[in-house]
Amino acid sequence: MSTTPPRSDAWTLSEGDGGRLTVTLRGELDESTAQRLAQALRDKTAAATPGAYDVVFDLNGLRRCSVEARGVLADLQRYLGGCTRRTAYVTNRPIFRGLALWVCHTAPDSNARTFPSLGHAKTWMSSQDRREDVLLDNANRWVGRLRGRSFAKEAN
Repeated sequence: MSTTPPRSDAWTLSEGDGGRLTVTLRGELDESTAQRLAQALRDKTAAATPGAYDVVFDLNGLRRCSVEARGVLADLQRYLGGCTRRTAYVTNRPIFRGLALWVCHTAPDSNARTFPSLGHAKTWMSSQDRREDVLLDNANRWVGRLRGRSFAKEAN
C-alpha cells in the first residue's frame, strides 16, 4: 500500500538540489492547513541528520494568514531551528514580511531570516557565515568608522 504525501491548494513542498526544501504558500492559510504543512515538514525532516536541510518559505502567493496559522508557523520554526541548517522566508510584501519577522523572532532562531527575493535567500543559504558572525562583523565595521571620524575631528 503506497502513501501519498499530504497536499493542499494552499501550499506545496518540494525538495531541490543540495538539501533545500521549498515551501510555497498561496491563497489563504488557516490553522488546519498550517498544521498539515507542519506535519509534512516534520515527517520530511524527522529521519534526516540535523542540519541536512535548508528550508525556504515562499510567501509571495499568500493572500491571507489567520492568527492561529501564524502561531502554528512560529511553533514550526521553533522545531525547524533544532533540525535544519537555515530557514529563509521570502516575500516582498510588507504585511507578510512582518509576519515572517514575527515568526523568526518569536521562535527565536538566529538561523532564520526574511528576504525580499529568492535570489537573496539563496545567496545567504549558500554562504558559510553564521548570522551572528555577520552581524558582529558589520557592527565592528561601523564602530571602526565612528572611531575614525571621532579621531579625525579631534585632530582638527
